Amino acid sequence: METMFKLREATKESPRDRAIIETLFYTGVRVSELINILLEDIRWNGHQIWIRNGKGNKERFVLFTSDCGARITRYLDLRADNSPYLFVTRLGKPFTRQGIHKIIKMYAEKANINQNVTAHSFRHTFATELALRGFPYEYISELLGHKNLNNARIYTKLISSIKKR
Repeated sequence: METMFKLREATKESPRDRAIIETLFYTGVRVSELINILLEDIRWNGHQIWIRNGKGNKERFVLFTSDCGARITRYLDLRADNSPYLFVTRLGKPFTRQGIHKIIKMYAEKANINQNVTAHSFRHTFATELALRGFPYEYISELLGHKNLNNARIYTKLISSIKKR
């Protein structure tokens, strides 16, 4: 978790990159889902993002926090393009998976994080935090878009090891 906070802090100079990191951190979306979020997919009043085409072509809604929403809003207020995509490059084009991975790697280096941090690390941290807070595995599984509940149960082992520390 400390690694994720360091990474978030390293992005404070870039509203776009901070919004990307916050969205990964607070929603648990896959990088392939992140790069395909359209502006019209955001339900501001309900703090929800519609994931149109998740893994296995499944649709779902994910939730975002007020802080995450504020970061996204700040980024959007500074954007000058007309792209329908939520996150775009400096040229106004939709991100690729590799582009997001490059951003994460750049900020991990900036924050002097020596371990390998990927977009999936955020998803993993998101699920672990929910499990630590006692959320039911069915709920975690639904937010993550897992079709098999056992996929969410892997966090039980992690929680046991975290609590032993």
